Amino acid sequence: MVVGELVYEKDLVIIGAGPGGYQAAIRAAKHGRDVTLIDRSRPGGECLHSGCIPSKLLAVSAGKLNESAPGLTISASFSMKQWNDEKRSVITNLEKGLYSLFKKNKIELIQGNASFLSEERIGVEQGEKFEVWSFNHAIIATGSSANAPSFYEEHSEFVRSVEELYSVEGVPETLLLYGADYMTAEVASSFRAIGSSVHVITDEESFLPDLDETIAKEVRRQFKKQGIRVSTGLTDIKLVEEGSSIKVTAQDAKGEGLQVFGDLLGYSAGRVRNLEALGLENARVKVTEDNFIDISESCQSSNHSIYACGDITDGPSLAVKAIKQGKVAADNCCGFSSVSELNFLPIVIHTLPPVASVGLTEKEADVAGYHVSTGVSHMRANGFATLHAQPDGLVKVVRDEETHLLLGFHAIGKGAIELIEKGTLALEMVARDEDFIYPYAPHPGFGEAWIEATELSLEASKTEFNKQKQR
Repeated sequence: MVVGELVYEKDLVIIGAGPGGYQAAIRAAKHGRDVTLIDRSRPGGECLHSGCIPSKLLAVSAGKLNESAPGLTISASFSMKQWNDEKRSVITNLEKGLYSLFKKNKIELIQGNASFLSEERIGVEQGEKFEVWSFNHAIIATGSSANAPSFYEEHSEFVRSVEELYSVEGVPETLLLYGADYMTAEVASSFRAIGSSVHVITDEESFLPDLDETIAKEVRRQFKKQGIRVSTGLTDIKLVEEGSSIKVTAQDAKGEGLQVFGDLLGYSAGRVRNLEALGLENARVKVTEDNFIDISESCQSSNHSIYACGDITDGPSLAVKAIKQGKVAADNCCGFSSVSELNFLPIVIHTLPPVASVGLTEKEADVAGYHVSTGVSHMRANGFATLHAQPDGLVKVVRDEETHLLLGFHAIGKGAIELIEKGTLALEMVARDEDFIYPYAPHPGFGEAWIEATELSLEASKTEFNKQKQR
């Protein structure tokens, strides 16, 4: 210790006040710990201020514009200015809610930059003030930031990350999007619904490659139906500003030239984990070659007093993952055994219609060595979807033919996001098809589609078995 240095003693220090960090803080405070939560900006993180909340808020507005019902004639218009005003109001109210929770749970909230000075000390910079804290436990929840694509070399007012598109002042007449992930899909769907002409470009071989192919194919069909263009497998992508617009040139999968113009280009090119300047080497926290903090299933790092959660750990950048891991980290800091694993992490995409997925895709199940059987039920056969005048979409069940174990649930259509909770619970409980078929399902209801898909899979298995027997 430097002579005269004042060290403040803290119990549990959490760096990062996004979903993982603030959920960890609240859980630990309820366990009786004295919690200090520090963030360089405002609580809520990117999720609240520019990611999850704004994107879903626009998706809700886009969905309302496309609603219909028997006997009703609905006329609606969209105002970006009004939406931005109401978006700011929603974010402000949610942020106030966080401050209330912090006050209620006696959580100390500090705005500043934190970095580890040693295995048990943190330096905190608050403007011109610098303090040194000792801690009993720490949780790192600093999240991630948008990564710019390799072809974007110079700053342009016409190029933004997809998160920044939710702050534009007007609806762009023509929107170009670079990306193949769920964030790209949500932006494409919402902006098309509010009036933009949308063209998605990507160097990936397919759009939404992580989805089950049956679902991804239906998304592409719906996009084509809505007038959203998707160009995949592009190479030699270049950007050029031309007057008040931007031009993109590329070579398509056939080697032919592609040239498109847009008012704006939004990109989703992966995420960069916010680990810089944290001084993790001083704390002896192991970072992998892929630049994420290596943690155990209890979210504990190589320094047993330090835990980590969210985007800075292995796996997809999803708020649902950060929230779960934040709670697990807090529990273990407080002496309560808790674990987190990513096998049954649900993925939801707020497109029109929405998409939801959990568990193994058909391809993943086949590669894993299961005797795969699938069942697909189209929502046009679902009475409740028809009542809502939303017959587009389907649900797909993936199961093991030998053990009858349910392996994956995938859906696109009205009710998909609500339906996926049932699939997630079934997978967590190691359910078999009989467990899924036996319970009653409300009629009419979206949940009937799961039962039909499972029964169709069973019928297909029996038919194949009989064919083999006859041979």
